[in-house]
Amino acid sequence: MSKLNQKIELKDGRMLGYDEHGAPDGKPLFYFHGSPSCRVESGLYVDEQFLQVQNIRVIAIDRPGMGLSNFQPQRLLLDWPKDVIALADQLGLERFSILAYSLGGPFGIACGFAIPERIHKLGIVSGAALFTNNNLIKNVNPKTLQFINMPRENPLAARFFLTIMLVIMPRLAPRRFIAGALSALPEADREVVQSDKTFQEGFSKMIREAMRQGTKGAYHESLLNITDWGFQLEGIQTPVMLWHGEQDKNIPVEMARSMCSTLQNCKGKFFPGEGHISLFKKHSSEFIHSLIE
Repeated sequence: MSKLNQKIELKDGRMLGYDEHGAPDGKPLFYFHGSPSCRVESGLYVDEQFLQVQNIRVIAIDRPGMGLSNFQPQRLLLDWPKDVIALADQLGLERFSILAYSLGGPFGIACGFAIPERIHKLGIVSGAALFTNNNLIKNVNPKTLQFINMPRENPLAARFFLTIMLVIMPRLAPRRFIAGALSALPEADREVVQSDKTFQEGFSKMIREAMRQGTKGAYHESLLNITDWGFQLEGIQTPVMLWHGEQDKNIPVEMARSMCSTLQNCKGKFFPGEGHISLFKKHSSEFIHSLIE
């Protein structure tokens, strides 16, 4: 049974929001959402009945400034593992697995670097977001590059753009918002989204919830994705399982292949014909099972 809209207070006074799905005493798996997004995203991909049958407990966390989690000024990528440990300790979880999706990928990798002793397995789905490597961004779709780069290149325009696209459009014109998002996606993703009205409604709801505090969280995460991570991939010992669609244009497969070849202990699986959304939508149960077995 799902437990939604949960919060804990952290040592610095911030609130950290999360949802739980699946078996209450099941094998724990932390879910890291993409960006701009929030904990609600997990409901678009994770099957509740599968979690119950397989005795899995998914804990989907809002990152600072998203959903129910308070904004954290000047945070770095390596601040995130501290929040994860605070929640794990509060829930009495000594070890756990992590599934990080899309732009949640770097936050999963940061945990693999900073808290390997607490992680059973780390999975990255469509999330090898190496936007700090200029040699790997040539095939990124223009809308994703705009979202990532605009806060650095034109901060004022970025705030206006994010407000229009992420706050106003999903509330006042959700169909136009979905159509705009679809226009930048490969065919595999468009087919999945266009055929599933429930997914479309859930996606709009996810964005509205992510932006409940405004755009500061999304703005700051864009900057984090083009900022040095503060550690090297070569130094990560945590076992990583990486899944990526070869048609992905949000985070091109070149990034995933580069990340997997650089990590010391990575098993990568690449899917011809799958995109950024279609891969996870079709194979989420398979990925989750791999992380908790």
